[in-house]
Amino acid sequence: MYTPSDAETKNRPLQSLQPGRFLLAAAGLIFLAGLFIIFLLSAFPSLPFFWAGIIHASFLAAVLCPFLYLFVLRPWSHVMSDLKRSDENVRLAYNVLESSSEPVLITDAHANIEYVNPAFCSITGYSRQEVIGKNPKIMKSGRHDKEFYEDMWASLGETGQWQGEIWDRRKSGELYPKWLSVSAVKDDSGKVVKYVSIFSDITSLKQTEEYLEHLTHYDRLTGLPNRILLHDRIKQELMQAGRKKQMLAVMFLDIDRFKNINDTFGNLAGDQLLKEFSERLSDCAGGEKTVAHLGGDEFAVIVSDMNNAQSAATAAQKILAALSSPFQIRYHEVFITISIGITVYPADGEEVDNLLRNANMALQKAREQGNNSFQFYDSSMSDRAFEYLSMETNLRYALERNEFVLHYQPQVDLATGRIIGMEALIRRQEQGWLVPPSKFIPLAEETGLIIPICEWTLLTACRQAKLWQSEGLPPLRLAVNVTASQFYQKKLLQTVKNVLDETGLAPQHLELELTEKIIMRDAKAAIGMMRELKEMGVCMSIDDFGTGYSSLNYLKQFPVDKLKIDISFVKDLPHDPGSASISKAIIMLAHSLNLKAIAEGVETEKQLAFMLEHGCDELQGFYFSTPLPVESFKELVLSGKRLTRNSE
Repeated sequence: MYTPSDAETKNRPLQSLQPGRFLLAAAGLIFLAGLFIIFLLSAFPSLPFFWAGIIHASFLAAVLCPFLYLFVLRPWSHVMSDLKRSDENVRLAYNVLESSSEPVLITDAHANIEYVNPAFCSITGYSRQEVIGKNPKIMKSGRHDKEFYEDMWASLGETGQWQGEIWDRRKSGELYPKWLSVSAVKDDSGKVVKYVSIFSDITSLKQTEEYLEHLTHYDRLTGLPNRILLHDRIKQELMQAGRKKQMLAVMFLDIDRFKNINDTFGNLAGDQLLKEFSERLSDCAGGEKTVAHLGGDEFAVIVSDMNNAQSAATAAQKILAALSSPFQIRYHEVFITISIGITVYPADGEEVDNLLRNANMALQKAREQGNNSFQFYDSSMSDRAFEYLSMETNLRYALERNEFVLHYQPQVDLATGRIIGMEALIRRQEQGWLVPPSKFIPLAEETGLIIPICEWTLLTACRQAKLWQSEGLPPLRLAVNVTASQFYQKKLLQTVKNVLDETGLAPQHLELELTEKIIMRDAKAAIGMMRELKEMGVCMSIDDFGTGYSSLNYLKQFPVDKLKIDISFVKDLPHDPGSASISKAIIMLAHSLNLKAIAEGVETEKQLAFMLEHGCDELQGFYFSTPLPVESFKELVLSGKRLTRNSE
């Protein structure tokens, strides 16, 4: 960078005094002296001719000095001053270019390099000596076609400038992206004399863009395309399939019971399985097929260039076979099964969204069929899906519209024949008829609506039981079903406590019915939850006993009061030997554990006789009474009706 020398700094005061000022001062003195001499000559005409000539010349010089200053010295002084300022500006511009962090390249009108700054050398790796006099094309990357450069020069010719992204090559051979701005410098006649290029290395920016692009379109765990990129890939494949008049298949896959793997080995092991699964699936699909990870344990595969649907079936069978061998998860061999749903273009649809929806419906059907199966989409699935959606919408409004009601079915003590309790059973009022729970409870569980429905059931039943007590009915034990979704919620304990506090019902009058499958899903957690409920004073029973493969080791630890014989065993009594043996075993098991046994679904005299003969403690079923609405149940209890043989 240019800096002034010490000598220049010291001489600046003298340089600031212009020569014209001395000339004017001298002219003034000479002029005054000339006037004085003229006065002497006029006073002394006898002065010698020599002195008279000197006096006249001096006078003439004094008169000419101002004219010399105004018309010669002063313009020349301005010219010199302008030259000096121009030189300083050139030095300043040069220093700016040299110190700029932005690479600068200047060429002549024929695009021959005349100047590059240090930043250019630093980024490109070329020295000045290596590029001066050469054409910038020595750094050409080869990534741009002829048309690209023609457009660039056309823009420079029309507007005098061009800017945009371009790839170049460093001296090392490495390609890199840069943002380039080129401007044409013209003379007074409008002729181009120079081209000035300024650029920025945008490698880090491009890397960031690529990283964000990857995050947007690829799954972080498996590295496979995600749902967004899958959508684009299907769109591209559909265009090609349409041009080639070929078929295309979209497969949705998921791992059956993947949650069990997470629960058993942990989430990290589950992630390991997903990565190995994706690698094996990609190898099986080959490079010609797109494999995507949609999230969780769901994957998708695009099968293109098909001539018939059998190609998709063959691909599905190949995938099932490839994934049938065991996976190594934390030193354990794990076998998995998968379900596959398949939709085919153009038979099932010609739009991306339609194909994705159809593949998902086919996957749901494959899940219903069982493990390691695949299912093609058919139009009837859409009809069922529409019906399902309508039911879900109606179910969401049911709570708001107070469309749920509770009926109560008596539970009878077989020793005395008296009503000792009742089970609250939910019904839905719809267009003049009562919808049984089997029609909407499974849907409520799938949609998550089961939680508010169960909470409403518990609160309404407890409030009604307390109201009956205040109206003079004997304190009966109220049985309310608890679903798996509700039971494993941390807030269940607080919900039960809040309901009992709000209604005033004593906890010993509340019995929570848990199915065997619910408590065996996570026996240890179930034991902990049941013990806390027991400490609150709430009674508990195991519903549908005999259908969930209970472990006897766990059964003795469950703090329950009652085993409920499932209706599937009761309905075939007494003529079915298997049902009879199981029912007797459940009664004996309950008594050996100091528990009571209750039979549900008792409808005939022979079933009642069997239960009495084998010492069953309680009964519930149509033989004594159907589930009744509030007022009818109240009348039944007040009537004092008892269970007797041949009572029907």
